[in-house]
Amino acid sequence: MTIDRLSGAFLVLLGLFVAWERRVLPLGTQSQPGPGYFPLLLAILLMILGSILVFQGKAGKKWKSLRWSESRHALAIMGCTVFVTAFLESLGYRISMILVLGCLFLGVERLKLWVTLILTLGLALGSFWVFDTLLKVPLPRGAWGF
Repeated sequence: MTIDRLSGAFLVLLGLFVAWERRVLPLGTQSQPGPGYFPLLLAILLMILGSILVFQGKAGKKWKSLRWSESRHALAIMGCTVFVTAFLESLGYRISMILVLGCLFLGVERLKLWVTLILTLGLALGSFWVFDTLLKVPLPRGAWGF
């Protein structure tokens, strides 16, 4: 099994999952698309591209040849993803992002404290401002209203 074929199979399965989950959203028509129209198109695209990878991916590296030199980074990112999934609503967007970005920049990337503070506060508060204020996308504020 090559990496390309395994990745392609994963994309096909992801596309099937998205297409299945999309069934609760109305599809609409071509002139008046509903909320399920675009996810279905993306799911079909994922399945097509994944199938191409499965059928054309024989020249890729073998799965067993992989060395997991970046496993520390991958585990930290997965841990942060689980944390945000669990605590975003209760802590709010800004506090969750400050904690996660601080952990990644300071703990994983080992940036200097002042660089970490600037990047963390700039990205967390700046992205909140862009989405919440400019784009009017309501983001979770948490129990403290922050």
